[in-house]
Order: sequence, then structure tokens, then C-alpha cells
Amino acid sequence: MIHYTCDRCKRQINTDSQTRFIVQIDIQTASEHAEAEFEDDVDHLNELHQILEGTHESVLAGNDESETSHSGRYDLCSECYRQFLKNPLGRDTVLALGFSNN
Repeated sequence: MIHYTCDRCKRQINTDSQTRFIVQIDIQTASEHAEAEFEDDVDHLNELHQILEGTHESVLAGNDESETSHSGRYDLCSECYRQFLKNPLGRDTVLALGFSNN
């Protein structure tokens, strides 16, 4: 039997009686995203072949992809899922009201 644990609160999720939510996050730099939108003529099979062979230009240039992108997959229980939806970026919930200094 597979056991799941909430990645936020560390409680065990019993999938027989509880709903398990999966949050997938894919973060890329804006320049990578913009380039991908305009690269319709790219030979993706050739690019994949270069990556598998280790000859892709980012590999050759020694670029550290962890600095420009991140992907993650996280399991959440029902309560943590509701909390995540309320505040997905983890900001402080106190609102700055902008009172004058009178």
C-alpha cells in the first residue's frame, strides 16, 4: 500500500477516506518563457537528441539550469489545499491600509 504525506503539514493522507491534492509548480525565467513562445521553427526532436547526447548548448556552456528554472510536485491534504488556495504565494495576510501620518 502506498502512503502519502502532506508536504505542508506532514500529516499522513489516508486516500481511502481523504482527498489528496497534487500541486505542480513549474517556474521559469521570463526570458526562457518568451523565447519558447516564438520558437515555432525549432526542431524539437533534434534538440531532444542533443540533450540526450549531452551536446546541448546549455550543457556545453555550463549553464546551471537550477538558477533559472524549478519544477516541483507536492501532495496536500484537504486543509492545506484550502489554505494554499487562499494564499498561494505565502504572503502575509495583513493588508497595508495606507493611513496618513496625521
